Formats: sequence, C-alpha cells, structure tokens
Amino acid sequence: MTNQKISHEPMTNLFLLAFAGLCLAIALAIAWVLGFTLFFPDGGLAGLLVERADIIRAHIDYLMMAQFLFIFFLLFRQYAIDPPVWVVAACCFGAFFNPLSFLVRGLTPKPSVVATIPVEAHFPFQAGLSFTLTTVGFLTAVALVVRAAWKLRSAKNGG
Repeated sequence: MTNQKISHEPMTNLFLLAFAGLCLAIALAIAWVLGFTLFFPDGGLAGLLVERADIIRAHIDYLMMAQFLFIFFLLFRQYAIDPPVWVVAACCFGAFFNPLSFLVRGLTPKPSVVATIPVEAHFPFQAGLSFTLTTVGFLTAVALVVRAAWKLRSAKNGG
C-alpha cells in the first residue's frame, strides 16, 4: 500500500458531489434524446416528447442544478465546511425535483378538452415544497460559505 493522503471528506459533501453527478447525467441523457429527435423527427422517440420546450427547460434546469451542487461541494471543501444534513437534503431534493416537473410536463399528454382544473391537483403542493426546499437549502449553503469566508478573512487580518 502506498502512502497516499486519505481525504476525510464529510459524507454530506460526498453526497452533494454524487447528486451533482446524477443531475449532470440526467441533463446529458436529455440532451442526447433532444439531439436524436432532431435528426429523426418522425421516430418513435420524438413522438414521446409532447412538449419539446418543457424538455429543453428540464435539460437546462438539470444542468444549472448540477452546477450549483458542484459549486457548493467545492466551496464547502475549500472552507472545510461540514454542512448540516438538512441543508444538503434540501439542496439535493430541489435539484432533482424542480427540473423533474418540467420533464414530466413535457412527456405528459394533454387532455383534448380543457379541464375544469387548470393544473394537476398535486402540482401546487409538489412545486411549493420543492421550490421552498431548494430556496432554503441553497440560501443556507450560501450563508455558510459567506460566514466561513468572512471568518477566514478576519483571521488572516488579525481580528
């Protein structure tokens, strides 16, 4: 066995990294589907895309969420922050479910007649929960990083 430095990365940070990878993999898979359906617009796969614009939104949103998770992983690592589990859970929950709502919407056939209820009954609760957790998680992550950076700056300046 070699004398390699063993990283003692907190599990919460590794979870952020793994989830960032998952979101990036989903975004790339969606990109392949979108690209393939451009070249074969009459194919069976293209027929599954009910609303292409929503699929594109899901792709972009998964890319953004992956970037946010990667950035927070690196910032937490840089400042040796072991974030609370609830912060990581909130960030990861929102990073997965916010874009998923676009994906589901883009794959779900619309009724032929106008429904009396304009949105699905579960959507307001699901969206509200997901948006709230994402906002609280990411804003708390930012606050943790700003606090750590401020403390480091103060310590370097002697006070």
